Amino acid sequence: MKQARLILGGGSAYGLAHMGVIAAVKEHFEISGIVGTSMGAIIGACAAWGIAPEQMLTMAEDISTLELFSPLQLDFSRAGIFDGNAVRKLFAGWVSSGDIQNCQIPFVAIAYDLIRKRSILIDKGPLADAMRASSSLPFIFAPFEIGDYLLVDGGVAHPLPLAFAQKVPGDITIAVNVLPPMALKAEAISLKPTKQKTRITRYHVFMESLMQNQGFIAVQAATQFKPDIYIDAFHPHLKFTDFKKAATFYEHGFNVANTSLAAYSEADFPKKLKETYEQLKLRLKEAWR
Repeated sequence: MKQARLILGGGSAYGLAHMGVIAAVKEHFEISGIVGTSMGAIIGACAAWGIAPEQMLTMAEDISTLELFSPLQLDFSRAGIFDGNAVRKLFAGWVSSGDIQNCQIPFVAIAYDLIRKRSILIDKGPLADAMRASSSLPFIFAPFEIGDYLLVDGGVAHPLPLAFAQKVPGDITIAVNVLPPMALKAEAISLKPTKQKTRITRYHVFMESLMQNQGFIAVQAATQFKPDIYIDAFHPHLKFTDFKKAATFYEHGFNVANTSLAAYSEADFPKKLKETYEQLKLRLKEAWR
């Protein structure tokens, strides 16, 4: 059985699809290494520690968002809305407060350092720290400190961390993008008055803007580094806030991954993969117009 390194991107609740993707990949390949950003780092860390995808699903369904985002978790340093301590405690419980060096599968989490203005590869130390740092969404969570590093979500620079694929072993590279497709269409502004008013929270303003920006960067990464298998696991009918629909994300990830992996064994797969990257390049060109 071939060995595959997994590159798992960020995407808030969309990233729950990674659980199903991992379940599908394990039926076709031996997972030999994982590089993850944000939600990809959270799910990837659990897989690297040896937690089965089915168990991850149970863990995800048992999460109490009221405990994680209660007024008791507010960040009084004003660096974020929440201090993230409850989130780190949750992660530590999942991985038994273990270290990355003791993972069953080589693992690297990507975070971004506000001090050095560069991405940081976390491949040693407490696994829960790596998970917390890589998913430290700016504005929502306070940055996470490791030594003299001040770390935020790795998706700031690498929402699909293909640039670091070679940091873990593997015969082939499988990249999983869960972010929404880029919005390509533009329209001229209309100055006609309308009765309809859209009400939206500050969180949604931030996240919708972030998702579009990160989706663009992720496609750039895919076309630049060209993984052996590219899995688009974005769920078009769910939202980035749908954490309570983990089972639906799991099923979707499993199905789209199986479709992509089955195609890998077909004789014309290289041609189809080339066409995929050509289509992604075309989308980038259209976005630049």
